[in-house]
Amino acid sequence: MLEDEIKQSLLEELTASDQNSCSDDDDSSGTDDLTVVEVIGSECSDSESDDVQCATASSAPTALSATFTWEDMTNYVGQREQFADNYGPQNETHCAKMFRMFFDDQLVEVIVRETNTYAAQKIQARSFIPLRSRMRDWKLVTKDEMYVVLALFMLMGIIQKPTLRSYFSKNYTLATPIFGSFISMDRFESICIFMHFNNNDHVGTYQGPSKLFKIYPVLSHLNTKFQSLYLSGQNIAIDESLTLWRGRLSFRQYIPLKSSKFGIKSYALCESSSGYLWSFIIYTDKDTGFQTAFISGDKNKTAATVLSLLEPLLKKGRTWMDNFYNSPALAQRLKTLKTVLEPCILVGKTSHEE
Repeated sequence: MLEDEIKQSLLEELTASDQNSCSDDDDSSGTDDLTVVEVIGSECSDSESDDVQCATASSAPTALSATFTWEDMTNYVGQREQFADNYGPQNETHCAKMFRMFFDDQLVEVIVRETNTYAAQKIQARSFIPLRSRMRDWKLVTKDEMYVVLALFMLMGIIQKPTLRSYFSKNYTLATPIFGSFISMDRFESICIFMHFNNNDHVGTYQGPSKLFKIYPVLSHLNTKFQSLYLSGQNIAIDESLTLWRGRLSFRQYIPLKSSKFGIKSYALCESSSGYLWSFIIYTDKDTGFQTAFISGDKNKTAATVLSLLEPLLKKGRTWMDNFYNSPALAQRLKTLKTVLEPCILVGKTSHEE
């Protein structure tokens, strides 16, 4: 009798713990107990706790209509999904040719067109142009010139100097003749001043994330190319990335655990074996757009992030490994889509212990 009473007491405590975990504000364990189709408008995932304020959904539920139910797994026999898809590079593997596939003529022509358009808009808007202004000597940029500028940008990442003009210095101890041999310093600076990626006159018809309007054509193009030119292998992973940026930006993030600490946060899906970036979403606070057929606008942000990035790779037997964006309900949902979740169990993480 005493043993039965102890078991009953423990069962009641565990039940009460599960009910209370849905309303806790200290961690994201509440999201772990919800199905993917549940509306959670007032909770944030662990990944956003450092820098994101939760937005309350316009149609928040009055009560949780469904919770994840643990089942008896004593006689359960798991069946691993069979990986059935091509993987690896889909075209050339030569470095120069691969670069031209990512930054193809279509993208560069867009940059050239928008740069020339923006320069014309700026020049026409000026009522007076000083005699020594570069605007007086502006000439339309060509596609070949733009490729030269992009190539020099990449070279600057290898040869690092304190100022832009120092790359064109003719000082014997500082000179790097390759820069001046392809383009003059004045022309390079003029192109950089007017470089543009989207027409300002089209802001009224733009339907993407408002804070990414200026660079959205480039982001959209590269995201498509990353996915079409290389197919990831069976094992993939999702994580946050922070691109260093210390300038003024409304959606700049501060994450002290990252090496950069300040910068632009993005959600990245990468191939585990090579680290290849296959897909990404730039985080722009409440304006962040998650687009997928498997979620609606009121889903919790953790499920929205995962399903948005994984959607093109679902139903092909891939294994997604992660220690942060996981929950029993999400794992169950992915299993129905022939995708396996293999989380890393973190000691002391409440959601795993429950």
